[in-house]
Amino acid sequence: MSDDVTPDDVLGPPRTWEVMLKRGIRKHCPRCGAGKLYESWFRMKRRCPRCGFMFEREPGFFVGAYFINFAFTEGLLFVVVMSFVFVLANNAGASIVPPLVVGGILALLAPLVFYPYSRTIWSAIDLAMTPLELDEIVAARDHLDQQHRAGPDDPGKPE
Repeated sequence: MSDDVTPDDVLGPPRTWEVMLKRGIRKHCPRCGAGKLYESWFRMKRRCPRCGFMFEREPGFFVGAYFINFAFTEGLLFVVVMSFVFVLANNAGASIVPPLVVGGILALLAPLVFYPYSRTIWSAIDLAMTPLELDEIVAARDHLDQQHRAGPDDPGKPE
């Protein structure tokens, strides 16, 4: 373990819900605010590159992210349905085809587009509800130390 672990890492004031959620919405680390957390659109790094925070804190951790993604998509579909109801109230002969097409496209694309955001938002919510314990802070610091020793070009560099 490095000597860089400070008492503030453990005893400092926790980030506010607002700060952590804003970071999650921007696909940033809820702990330190670092970006570039994804290797690709669907593949999140195991740990934050800046602070070493492990995103998947326990098995099945991201089930909450799937719920957030589902709720977001359902919210969009609700808006489409309510818009159609409004149009239908003002024009009884309105076709159902446009809302079905829009709803179908949203049902397919929204979860794919929102997927990475739902994971970082869930990480922020979880971190706000369950602050890091000392062993998690130490593991994050050890990971960063190990990465620093391995160097940026070392093929044996840990994840």
